[in-house]
Amino acid sequence: MTVSAELAEIHQWWAQRSGLTSRPTAFRIAGSAYDQVTPTGVDNPYWEIVRQLPAVREAGRACPDGFARGLPVGHHLLTKRYSWAIPSPGDITWLIRILHGRGLVEIGAGSGYWAWQAAQAGIDVVAYEPVSPSANGYTDGTEYFAVRRDGPAAARHHPDRALLLCWPSHDDSWATDALRAYTSDLLIYIGQGAGGHCADDGFFQLLARAWTPIASSGHHVTWRHTPSTMTAYRRGTGPRPR
Repeated sequence: MTVSAELAEIHQWWAQRSGLTSRPTAFRIAGSAYDQVTPTGVDNPYWEIVRQLPAVREAGRACPDGFARGLPVGHHLLTKRYSWAIPSPGDITWLIRILHGRGLVEIGAGSGYWAWQAAQAGIDVVAYEPVSPSANGYTDGTEYFAVRRDGPAAARHHPDRALLLCWPSHDDSWATDALRAYTSDLLIYIGQGAGGHCADDGFFQLLARAWTPIASSGHHVTWRHTPSTMTAYRRGTGPRPR
């Protein structure tokens, strides 16, 4: 099914419910105070679908619910097709400000969706994933960006770039290995904290010991059942980026 067909079915789903779901508090992000408009010339099909899904307000944020009954698309389908984390237009604008002209290296890039969004915004991106999408059970086989085939140690080759880690596999050491290999000072981490469903204990121990959070995206939209944050860290202590 094409994105346009899915959007048409979502609109029909809303029409059949007269704007309501089984939870009267549900609303559509599109057209609400939480909406974010994709810049002209940028292709972000993931966001265009998400902003039309039913969402609820939690902790001051809009959290789309990908499990509402009868929807033509759901959480699991979208995370596998695109990415575990939703890249909103505001997230990418925030990323540009944090990088301040610096390039980006993403380790564990999966389908390359986040790398693609960053590249469309003019960010110089290099992305790595050790296996092809066709062999990656976390994706549906689509590749959105020219992802290089290499593992976490590739982070050491890019001291001029900031490091991006997005939803590292739970109880897996690759995020820890990437952070140890990385020799520079700026990390962008998207995912859950210690005790959640991302990375391993070693990653969060290293993060707490050697890195300081300096800013978070206030535009990050997360799935209702898998909340996450998008945070910038500086190695050691340092000034907040302006």
